[in-house]
Amino acid sequence: MKTFWLKFTTKSDSTFGRGDGLAGLVDIEVMHDKYGLPFLNGRTLKGLLEEECANILFSLNEQNYDLEFQEEFYRSSKHLFGSPGSSDSDKAILHISNATLPVDLRKSVAYELEKSRSSMRLSSEDILNSLTSIRRQTSIDEKSGAPEKGSLRSMRVVLRETSFEAKLSFTKDPSGLDLPLLAACIKAFRRAGTGRNRGRGKLVAVLCDENGINVTENYFTIFCEKVMP
Repeated sequence: MKTFWLKFTTKSDSTFGRGDGLAGLVDIEVMHDKYGLPFLNGRTLKGLLEEECANILFSLNEQNYDLEFQEEFYRSSKHLFGSPGSSDSDKAILHISNATLPVDLRKSVAYELEKSRSSMRLSSEDILNSLTSIRRQTSIDEKSGAPEKGSLRSMRVVLRETSFEAKLSFTKDPSGLDLPLLAACIKAFRRAGTGRNRGRGKLVAVLCDENGINVTENYFTIFCEKVMP
């Protein structure tokens, strides 16, 4: 089974929300594991890449390329992400894991927490607090300029310059324009999380091979040569 990696680094405060908060602490909590390490759900990540893919296909359609040309990209899109109600023969060949902190860091944290269990010198809350912060915001009344009553909200954010990686597993070897299209989607993937349409969650992502070598430009060059011959 072919394996690649999607690696990204947050460039602004990001909230990979889990849909709830903690009473008296935060209204929006980030997804994190039992060690307090934040992560981005794989299903959410796949949805974000699929959205970028849809935007790319729409742009290609707007350029009035011939039907045969567009069909090549649509086939690769279905290979990568599948289609609603797809049968076994046309299910997605790409599976995306949760995007977590680098494996060496996770192992070190797990080891230290297990070692500290008896002495209670270190807890998962300590780990979470070291990688995140809490931001508070409120709505302002346009007429008076005063904060609106009851509008104060708190949100935990993953700090900028935090690195994540997600395993990209293929059930079948990618072919045709599969990898060039995936590289284009990853280059277009620049924001994630709550408030990503309002300036939060900025990131930089790359596609790496099974050895962790950045191959984004290799495949993106093929994509560009195809759309701009």
